[in-house]
Amino acid sequence: MKLNRREFMAGVGMATALPLVGCAASSASSADSAKSSSFTDDFIVAPPLSGARINLARAYKVMDMLNIDALVLGQGVNFYYSTGHRPITLTMGHGPNSFSIITRQDNMPNGLVMPSFTYYYQLADVIAPDDFSTYMYSGHRGTDKNDPSANQTANLMIFPDRHLTSLDEIESSRENRTRETAKEYGAFVGSRAAFKKAFSDLGLTNARIATDNAASWELISTALPNVSIVDADDALRRIRPYKSDVEIELMRRAAPANAEAAIAAVKSIRAGATYRDLRRIYYAEAAKRGNTGEFMVIDRVSADLFDAPFRDGQSFLIDAVSHADGYHGDYGRTVFIGEPNKELAKITKTIGMAWDEVRHAMKPGMKFSDITALGQSTLKKLGGDYRVSFSPHSVGLYHTDHVGKMPGAKYENLVLEKGMILSVDCPLLEAGIGGSAHLEDLTLITADGSEAINNVGDQTIII
Repeated sequence: MKLNRREFMAGVGMATALPLVGCAASSASSADSAKSSSFTDDFIVAPPLSGARINLARAYKVMDMLNIDALVLGQGVNFYYSTGHRPITLTMGHGPNSFSIITRQDNMPNGLVMPSFTYYYQLADVIAPDDFSTYMYSGHRGTDKNDPSANQTANLMIFPDRHLTSLDEIESSRENRTRETAKEYGAFVGSRAAFKKAFSDLGLTNARIATDNAASWELISTALPNVSIVDADDALRRIRPYKSDVEIELMRRAAPANAEAAIAAVKSIRAGATYRDLRRIYYAEAAKRGNTGEFMVIDRVSADLFDAPFRDGQSFLIDAVSHADGYHGDYGRTVFIGEPNKELAKITKTIGMAWDEVRHAMKPGMKFSDITALGQSTLKKLGGDYRVSFSPHSVGLYHTDHVGKMPGAKYENLVLEKGMILSVDCPLLEAGIGGSAHLEDLTLITADGSEAINNVGDQTIII
């Protein structure tokens, strides 16, 4: 039996959440499950979540707004966003050759067009035939444009069976799933033929579609001349800030793990350690907690090649970003080595008070520009006459996932809605004050307010 897209997403979109990284398990069963996946006895790393990450309700709304009948996504991060799967070929430098298709027809499952060997060797272990309408092709392009007998399982590229032993469980499952998928949806010689059949089955032969890559643009335009094509960038930047339940759970894992890693790294250093030492320790601490380090800005310096020793009495900022399963934590603090610089201590306290005012005020209906205005006016009321940006940005699949490459977007008018996750950057934008300062936490917008999703705790760190 085939499930429609909404039934499928409800069935596999969420997994039972384990306790947050570093927290004790709340029951014996969850403790046993967590222990089996621990990196060490001290850090509990939750298992991956299944299901597409994209907020489909928001995607349908945006597609209606922009008059788009389907999204065709082949860039690695967008393929993952729309399916929950990452073929390793998309991270190896290969051009897009696997594509997801999301239509406005919510009774249709997501479609996939991909090489049969990619499905067989990389995704058949985790994708069943009923999960997606999957149209495979062999990769041979000789008869790609005109392929009248494409629906042949002989076109599959799978390992031949030498019959020296029986197939093991992985081998037999991969082959069976691949053949079953080919039997239902077809196996094609070339990608154009696969797209043509997919678009025919999904009712898209005269559609307006948005794609994120040149490969699918060329394939679809030659195979389906009646299809009109636009860039998917505008649609994606309108969808990504509005998180699905799966994305919120991933952010609830990533944000605290990132903050804890940054704090642990900072507290491990002393005068004489270097910037590179701190960055290296932060990446290691992030990995212990299941995150992958992206970058750490240290004392206004983002270049990895720069290095210098820390010194007693130094005051410096950190801005630490790491991700879990592609979803980002973003955390900023001011660090004092020894006795705080009195002027900077006063400044950071004032920034913290202003940020607390903003954080508690954030709720649906506010604009990005309202957040900035409130932060700066509060700072002024508190007697702070220095420059702090209080600039919000959506965080999730990207560090800044509300922006795109299309010109003319008015980000300051973005309106907060339930399910958005924001950072409000509060760096001190001045020099000649004896150091640098920053404050940054991640906040989930709820139905009637907001919720911090990392420990907001101490707003400065003294070591």
